[in-house]
Amino acid sequence: MKRSICFLVVVLLTGCGAKNDQPPAAAKPETKPAALKQRGMFTVDEAAQRKAGVEVAPVKVRDLSGSVSSQGQLALNEDLTWRVGAVAGGRVESLPVKLGDMVKGGQVIARIHSHDEHEARAAYEQAISELDRAKAAHAYLVKRRDRAKRLLELRAGSVQDVESAESELTSAQAGIEKAQAQLTMEKTHLTDILHVPLKEDHSAADEVEGIPLFAPASGVVYSRRATEGSVVNTGEEVLSIADLSVIWMIAAVNETDLSRLRPGQNVHVHVRAYPDREFSGKVLKLGEKLDPETRTLQVRVGIPNPQGLLKPEMYATADFQQPGGHPAIFVPGEAVQDVNGVSATFVRRSATDFEVRAVKTGQRSNGEVEILEGLKQGDVVAGKGSFLLKSELLKSTIEDE
Repeated sequence: MKRSICFLVVVLLTGCGAKNDQPPAAAKPETKPAALKQRGMFTVDEAAQRKAGVEVAPVKVRDLSGSVSSQGQLALNEDLTWRVGAVAGGRVESLPVKLGDMVKGGQVIARIHSHDEHEARAAYEQAISELDRAKAAHAYLVKRRDRAKRLLELRAGSVQDVESAESELTSAQAGIEKAQAQLTMEKTHLTDILHVPLKEDHSAADEVEGIPLFAPASGVVYSRRATEGSVVNTGEEVLSIADLSVIWMIAAVNETDLSRLRPGQNVHVHVRAYPDREFSGKVLKLGEKLDPETRTLQVRVGIPNPQGLLKPEMYATADFQQPGGHPAIFVPGEAVQDVNGVSATFVRRSATDFEVRAVKTGQRSNGEVEILEGLKQGDVVAGKGSFLLKSELLKSTIEDE
């Protein structure tokens, strides 16, 4: 048995030194198991693989190119986040949207019962009355001026009476303009700020009373700070809406690496929730202030998130890509097993046949291992469940002895 295990180690070491582009001589499915063992190959039936949860995947090839690696967290895209505040103080009459609901721009998301609405209506109606009075006074002064002119023509009046009437008429015209400006201001406050319909608009007046709050843009309700029946003050945040189609990562980059970063630079991002996926982003902005304790700078990275997989507050790793690099092969960390002191992976040759292949490993990052020698692009290796393959390999070696 010792001789068989030693022979296996020799096979592994020989395979590690061989060129990556040379396929093994025994890759045909019809090769007998005994012959496969002699070439570092063995067979595990599909049922046993399923039971042990063996999963295989192609090796990953990334441009390592001396990239700068940094840790950080995902965050809301502040350019696509809206915090909706109360335009008036009062009681929240209705709040139909819940956390996580999708809303559209312009949709009514809350209504507030407020005295400001009644005061604004009263001020608007008062402005209408003031404008009517100013117009009535102007009309009276027009008649008075005209009468003064007729009396002057009949030599029954004086020039001074006409001039006095003209002066009063000018003042009345200014009063109309002032009243009109006040009416416009009250109307704007009522309809454009409070979004309350005018009473003369009967179709609008039949709507539910209360000051409505509208969604400024489409997105998801990210937070809600009020409930139906709660009292809010003017300007107080009621809820926030976020568009998560593009999310930010705030990475902490070491001071020594800052010269290698620039806006627009490509970034590969990995998160713990999806260890087998890679997300692409770009550097948006370098921070202005260095953290005096950690000697790091906050770097903002924008990451497209069309499927909504990335969530704020997730921990993430960013690899800032550098030009003129070299490709590197990566496999899941669990794909590399220690076989009698030799680092090895299990390359699938068919549905049931695996080749044990010695590898030379490099850096480890985000649950993955860089393979310096032993694998090539296109190889399919076992990741999860590879420990079973190691056991089957050693078992078949012992049985062969």
